[in-house]
Amino acid sequence: MSDKKPKIGVVGAGHLGKHHIKHLSNHKGVDFVGVFDVNEDSLKNICDEFSVRPLQSLEELISSCEAVNIVTPTNTHFDIARKFLKQKKDVFIEKPITNTVEEALSLINLAKTNECIVQVGHIERFNPTINKLKELVDSPHYIEIERLAPFQARGTEVPVVLDLMVHDIDLILEMVNSPVESIQASGAKMMSNSIDLAHAHIKFQNGVVANLKSSRIAQNYVRKIRTYQKNFYSITDLMIPQIELYGLKHHNMFSEELKSQEVETNAGLKTLYYEKFIPENKDALLEEINDFIHCINSRSKPNVDGQAGANALEIALQIENKIFLNE
Repeated sequence: MSDKKPKIGVVGAGHLGKHHIKHLSNHKGVDFVGVFDVNEDSLKNICDEFSVRPLQSLEELISSCEAVNIVTPTNTHFDIARKFLKQKKDVFIEKPITNTVEEALSLINLAKTNECIVQVGHIERFNPTINKLKELVDSPHYIEIERLAPFQARGTEVPVVLDLMVHDIDLILEMVNSPVESIQASGAKMMSNSIDLAHAHIKFQNGVVANLKSSRIAQNYVRKIRTYQKNFYSITDLMIPQIELYGLKHHNMFSEELKSQEVETNAGLKTLYYEKFIPENKDALLEEINDFIHCINSRSKPNVDGQAGANALEIALQIENKIFLNE
């Protein structure tokens, strides 16, 4: 593994780009070369705020960097990433990877040809609460995920499936690790010209079922995951954050601090075990950026590579098409 600091820049000085710039410009393992954005006012403001170098074109950034974080609207991802990959630069692309699966596969093939890294910004893979949940729950047969948010005009150029639900699609594809057998979906437009509410019912070939619900017109933020497997039930609240685990067996996933109670049921007296888990406090975006830096230095595969991004996009687009057919 190389100890040399990779030269990294950012394309995109918007809401999310600001967070990437904040972390990268202060990162001791990075030589941060600067930022480019087509919006000159946004570019000036962000560069003044973090005392970083404004770059005047993509070409200037390409010539200055070894890798780039692309934090721009989805419809620009393909063209921007292709320019960097053609010059053999590693790319981090915020989710969703591209507008179409064909574009995603084109980038993956170009990266393979030029021996470049493609990482996709499915940040929940680096969420310490979700990683703890995956340690506790090893074989769920039913997963239910609710991701709701109050309405904001920002981001409504894409449907809620690609804006919010795609996070959860990526998670269940990793957790279940089985081909999708069938998809049912419904949704509606409410506050924008694209789908604002969506519900998807996904069945996998191994029998696991997932129900996903996303909305961007909720009163409050809700991020909840419920899983069911034999003798165990979990409720994860990503907003607190915490994980509650219920079980009818004393499994090694419980610690010595668990609680239990005797419950009278129609099937007789049963012992219900319960424990609450509070995850460690980590910045998921920083963990994600650290993974990209590690992959650049070690030339290793990212936790969320281009193919994972393409897989999540493919299911998201299938859900979106099902919704349009049911309108």
